[in-house]
Amino acid sequence: VHLTERELQVLQSAAAGKQNKIIADDLKLSQHTVKLHMHHIIAKLGVNNRTEAANWFHGRKFSF
Repeated sequence: VHLTERELQVLQSAAAGKQNKIIADDLKLSQHTVKLHMHHIIAKLGVNNRTEAANWFHGRKFSF
């Protein structure tokens, strides 16, 4: 699975339990852009929702 650096940042924040509004503020993005990133992340990972994407993230070791 190849996620972009920005997608990984969004996923990391989502996996930490942050809401889209907070992620958008933290990363200086619009909420719409965060939603699009989450849509792409979910599709790329082949999961059904944000929770499954977060579980996928927690099961991996990433260094930022």
